[in-house]
Amino acid sequence: MRKGFTLVEVLTVVIVLPFMIVVLDGLFRTLIKDIPRSYKVVQANTSLISMLKEMQQDIDKAKGLPQTYNEYSSGDKLLLIDLPEGMICYQFKDDKVLKYILADNQPNNTEEQRVWSVPHAKVRWKVWRKDMSGYAVEVRTHIDYKLKSHLEKKMANSHLYFVGAL
Repeated sequence: MRKGFTLVEVLTVVIVLPFMIVVLDGLFRTLIKDIPRSYKVVQANTSLISMLKEMQQDIDKAKGLPQTYNEYSSGDKLLLIDLPEGMICYQFKDDKVLKYILADNQPNNTEEQRVWSVPHAKVRWKVWRKDMSGYAVEVRTHIDYKLKSHLEKKMANSHLYFVGAL
């Protein structure tokens, strides 16, 4: 008797194999695309959280939140914080959040400058004011996550920090 496959065995493999390929395709797609993409979103969110912690510490120590300082004006892309050590500016620009000390209309390029890379993130802050004096900052953040042909907001958060909350 010769060894080989019967017709039933061959037909079974031919019928089951496509189903196995469909199941494994989803698994491989997840491993190759979704996990690295999710990892990038988590990294960007971690960077945002680090920036928010430092911003909270600065606002807690702040004397105030001025609307303008020299040629700088607070807005949704620029935040001015008046600290006892000097004026600090947070700026959202080109998928980065920059922090620097303002001195004589020029950013001071020393160790005080910080940069947080937040790719695909959106950061918006709004200073709450009463009688033209800022007393709190509302910060809204999220990360744009491209899924097929549309964008989804991931890790959306809203934070409220009060001046001198220590």
